[in-house]
Amino acid sequence: MNKLTIAALLVTVSVFAQGPRHFGPGGDFAMERAEFGISNKVVQGAPYSAQAVTQFTQTLPNGDHVQRTTTASIARDSQGRTRVDRSLAAVGALSATAGGQARAIMIHDSVAGVSYALNPATKTGTSMQIRTRPAASEAHAQHSAAFKAAVKTDDLGTQVMQGITAQGKRMTRVIAAGQEGNEKEIDIVTETWYSPDLQALVMSKTSDPRYGETTYQLTGLSRAEPDPALFAVTGYAITEGRAMMHQRPAAAQ
Repeated sequence: MNKLTIAALLVTVSVFAQGPRHFGPGGDFAMERAEFGISNKVVQGAPYSAQAVTQFTQTLPNGDHVQRTTTASIARDSQGRTRVDRSLAAVGALSATAGGQARAIMIHDSVAGVSYALNPATKTGTSMQIRTRPAASEAHAQHSAAFKAAVKTDDLGTQVMQGITAQGKRMTRVIAAGQEGNEKEIDIVTETWYSPDLQALVMSKTSDPRYGETTYQLTGLSRAEPDPALFAVTGYAITEGRAMMHQRPAAAQ
């Protein structure tokens, strides 16, 4: 499995195992974590499975529109193990490299202390040992606090989505004129709907005038315990990769 495939697998881990997202250090990529989920928080006692639909829309200068939609089957069991099975057909250069219809599977097994990035087409994969994330440095914490202070947050109340109650927030970051060569201010707006009970993001929408609009939403949500076989890795030739970090387990509220 080449480096492009591994990178895409890591980036496409969905937000089903995560808490509410916030703007933070790392630029605009950090703000997109509501859609692409870079954290590896472990959530125990809140099993579910669902389809995650991500839709990207961009309007070009000539008025044309670029639209891409990807879906992923996701699952989390009571022990906090997670699985994402996603099509990579719309991931640019990777699409051409992998023949246009690639699938990627990411299994995060917090019980065994290992994550797997799997390529079903070649029956190959990479294993990564899970290590506890070290505490942030004081400088990093101050940077994070300053960055968050520059973001305006509005409470949107609660809504019932997919049969569960979700709390809404709208976060707006303003890029000042001249900060990135822009003549006018740029507003980047992210709306998130997070379920405290499920400890997962149910829906999010990010609008960035530079790139377009990205919407993420869970559908077909089931709170039943997933099949344990989903988290087993059999029939794959596995090579060992670099270790990855996760936050300490969080019990369902």
